[in-house]
Amino acid sequence: MSILRSGGTNYIGVQNLAAATAWYKGKLNLREITIELEDGEDCIALGFSTGDFALVLGPAGKPTDEPNALLFTSNINKARDFLSSRGVNTGEIQQDRAGTRYFEMHDLEGNMIEVSEEP
Repeated sequence: MSILRSGGTNYIGVQNLAAATAWYKGKLNLREITIELEDGEDCIALGFSTGDFALVLGPAGKPTDEPNALLFTSNINKARDFLSSRGVNTGEIQQDRAGTRYFEMHDLEGNMIEVSEEP
């Protein structure tokens, strides 16, 4: 069982689909999941388990300062330590106004992903 779990299906636009796929598989222990897409769409679905679509990687869109994806964890400290030990660029653990603890991480292309305590 992974320390991370899906926060829903999140789309992340990337410049290099092959490199991004390898990065997410290696750093977050995600695996490719076969999904049916419209003809001509070049996307890869990744999940923590079969049927759990955590991320869909595809062509990059406009850059944004908002998180591109949301992942949940039951242990925020352990999740940050796990990702940091794998060389993932993680920020400090913060707390929002509702008291939920979270941190931000960035993938190899700089896309921001928020890792939050489970609601």
